[in-house]
Amino acid sequence: MGVHGLTTYLRENQRILAKAVEFPSSLTDVTSIVVDGWSFIYELYEESKLPWVYGGEYKAFSACVEGVVKAWMAVGLRVYFVFDGPAPELKIPTLISRLNHSIVERSLLFFRTSETSRSTPRFLHETRMIPPLAYHACLHALREVASSADTLEVHFADEEGDPYAVELAGRLGAFVVGNDSDFVILNSGKYAGYIQLDDMLWAVPRSMDAGSGDEDGEFRTVKKAKTKKKSAAQQGIRRGLIPPEHSTDLTLSVSVYTPVALAFHFKIPVTLLPLLGALVGNDFSNQSSTQRNVQSLFFERQLTLSQRILRVGSTLNDILSTATQKRKARHQVGSVMDLIDRSVHALLIRPPSTMASGEIDAIVDRIVNAALQYAIDKYDGDTFGPDGLWPSKICALHRTETCRLPGLFSRALLLSTVNEAADNNAAEHDTQLPQLQSLYISAYRSGHLQPKLMDILNTGTFWPRLFLENPDAENVARSIGRPIREWIFAILEDAVGLPEAPEGTGDDPAVGQFDTSQMEEEDEDELIDVVEEDSEDDGADLLAPLRGELQKLRTPDEESEISASVISQSRSHLPPRPKCVMEYVRRGTRVAPESVTVPDISRLLVSSAFHGHSQEDWTPLPLRSASERMSVFLHVLHSSTVALEELPSEQLMCALVLRWVVRVMHLRAMESSSKEREKEKWTRSEAGAFLAFYTTEGHSLEFRAMPAPAGLEPNTGSATTPINSRSIQLMAQVLMAIESIHHLSQVLSVSERVPVRVHTLSGQTFHMFLAQKGLNCRDTLPVGLWDACTEGLGDAFTEERPVKVKKSKINGKSIERPSVRKAVRVGAAGSQFGLLADLQV
Repeated sequence: MGVHGLTTYLRENQRILAKAVEFPSSLTDVTSIVVDGWSFIYELYEESKLPWVYGGEYKAFSACVEGVVKAWMAVGLRVYFVFDGPAPELKIPTLISRLNHSIVERSLLFFRTSETSRSTPRFLHETRMIPPLAYHACLHALREVASSADTLEVHFADEEGDPYAVELAGRLGAFVVGNDSDFVILNSGKYAGYIQLDDMLWAVPRSMDAGSGDEDGEFRTVKKAKTKKKSAAQQGIRRGLIPPEHSTDLTLSVSVYTPVALAFHFKIPVTLLPLLGALVGNDFSNQSSTQRNVQSLFFERQLTLSQRILRVGSTLNDILSTATQKRKARHQVGSVMDLIDRSVHALLIRPPSTMASGEIDAIVDRIVNAALQYAIDKYDGDTFGPDGLWPSKICALHRTETCRLPGLFSRALLLSTVNEAADNNAAEHDTQLPQLQSLYISAYRSGHLQPKLMDILNTGTFWPRLFLENPDAENVARSIGRPIREWIFAILEDAVGLPEAPEGTGDDPAVGQFDTSQMEEEDEDELIDVVEEDSEDDGADLLAPLRGELQKLRTPDEESEISASVISQSRSHLPPRPKCVMEYVRRGTRVAPESVTVPDISRLLVSSAFHGHSQEDWTPLPLRSASERMSVFLHVLHSSTVALEELPSEQLMCALVLRWVVRVMHLRAMESSSKEREKEKWTRSEAGAFLAFYTTEGHSLEFRAMPAPAGLEPNTGSATTPINSRSIQLMAQVLMAIESIHHLSQVLSVSERVPVRVHTLSGQTFHMFLAQKGLNCRDTLPVGLWDACTEGLGDAFTEERPVKVKKSKINGKSIERPSVRKAVRVGAAGSQFGLLADLQV
């Protein structure tokens, strides 16, 4: 993540670029850190060595989260977590590439490997994936810690999390902790610097008797040369994110990288670091198939990543040094576009005359767009620290008029103003739409509206969390999740409005390109919002002209043309034009977009025979009473039964998930008479195993809250459970159903009535129950749960699958076929025909 190769470059030059900091600090002031939430999740699950192949050990992972955060607070740190908001459109090709590499390709390798080989620790380590519900478990653990401490806060970014984290750190004078090299490119206010998650060093103070006792004398203890050195664990030292167990009075040592130090190292202004990152290559310059072309045009193949960074840094320094010499004033850099153009021409390894017409201009435009992603709004206030946060009720960093978040929920509100004269119910709509905007913004800021849902409102896309599943079967994101998501799309379109579908979408949708033709006409005296710290360069901000283009990118929705199709038929007399959402799901062996038409909510309710639907005095579903919203929620999931409605809230999610998955698999089997579809259906023992897994709260297996200090052995708990392909596929269906149903509950604001309770789950427990064929699982279930789950689904289950027996009996005698190894041994003494005779073929 971040600038290509910059993390490696920082480690290779750590002594030059980094400074050592130790916590607790001797200063009396409280030290704050801003943690990149997703970097934290990836690093912690990797370092904890918890099993992933079973679907996730969320109970143990929650304990790890609490342990690390409490250890940070114990060394005097005030912790702020930041999670990404909706992804920008420019990052879509990078997201596709990551999913293909980290999920789809590894799933294909897993299922193309024998069961024996894929069960080895080495194979599981090399194909490791992050369980899809790790975010839920982490968020629950953070809320638990925050409920009992005032030194932890959780924030959700307006868009990309990196600029938000640095801007928050700049307001607080804090460090940013993560695993993204962009944090040494971004800069803002009093930003203290970047700390890598895997570069932490925990130390336990030595006991009084640990010393030699002769430190102040004239004698020195003689050590034999062959004496083994004590390991880091024996010395009370642990490197990494997780602190030593059962230790108090810990000390945390870190290395801090700052943008100022990096810019000084390359002898360029701090404000040009975004341009350096864009030229080297970052997450936003990887557009479709053009990324490799740019890299091959700038760098020779034999150059390492660190050498590429050095080449770009020296090129920028040479251009600026030449431009500042008075005797070469006619070659001075006149504008930022002139600087970028010169940099591109200087980096090209082949003559421009050999390139196609307009290719260099396209490269320059791509560099501009990639550099603009590092822009951060300049803070014009005087108050820093926690008191400088929350200038408005909707955002911790921005005022209402400058925050980008309200614009995502304002499409319907803006269109209602346009159609006010033609709509007799405009006054009622004007009161409902601001309520919806406030409702969803409040839910998002508090973590009750997932950032995944924000992609629908921002770019008209949706990214289901893909995980290990059979590549030969239909993707569960399509079969299990899409019918629920169609309701989600319809509800959001009716409530706040969705963006228009991009033109010409297909298998490889083009990423929007920003117009840079008029950049040179922008006011060059404007201040850029990339960095606010004064440097020693004594020169004007060379990237200032890009601010005008940045303002174009951040144009409020009210300045854009709004189609009349934003308002659905349920709240407008105008016939709607269909909207589409691009879902990025697995198609065969790759991730590809699929266009999903957004249905009208009114037609959905009518076609599904919802008894509470009324066209008169229409009220958007999220604004209806709690009982009405819950009725719609259960109706969508085909679970409007008395027995289910009477279940306690902690049992609702597992009942809904089971009913939905069993019903979908049953309908698929009815649509096709193939044997494969029939095999997909669930058995009653599998259903009982799932309910037992969801209600046992992970009691069956115990994992270490912290990993062993030495060795690479996985944290496998008390027993090793077989890895079965059928169990993996059932778990994939369950995980997708949990995510989709949880999203629906958040959109309808009933998530408190239907808690997901991921933090109590252990995927290995589910696999263990499945391996035992669900024996006695139903006997341990809460009263009434099984009946509520199976009501109306009697024919949806298939017969129990018989256990395969290797030996067959004829007339009561056991008949054993000769093994291949035995046959080969006999046939080896004779001819190949003798081998066939021995096998009785």
